[in-house]
Amino acid sequence: MTVIHIGHLFDTEPDTAFRRQDAAGRDLFSFAIEYRMGDACWAASIWAYSHEDAEARVKAMKETLALCGQVYCEVPA
Repeated sequence: MTVIHIGHLFDTEPDTAFRRQDAAGRDLFSFAIEYRMGDACWAASIWAYSHEDAEARVKAMKETLALCGQVYCEVPA
């Protein structure tokens, strides 16, 4: 994954695909995470309320992450 630093754009809002609201109407934002396995670097994304919340979620993952199973489909709510 290539991370592009866009500090000069911090006064703007993220694209709508990377922002949503929870059931209480609070904004959630998409954050990129990465890990290394062997010689490869892999990436995923998580939703969090802020950069600090994203860091806390990564910390929790380091301590408790577990495989739940393979995803076959998504059923709309």
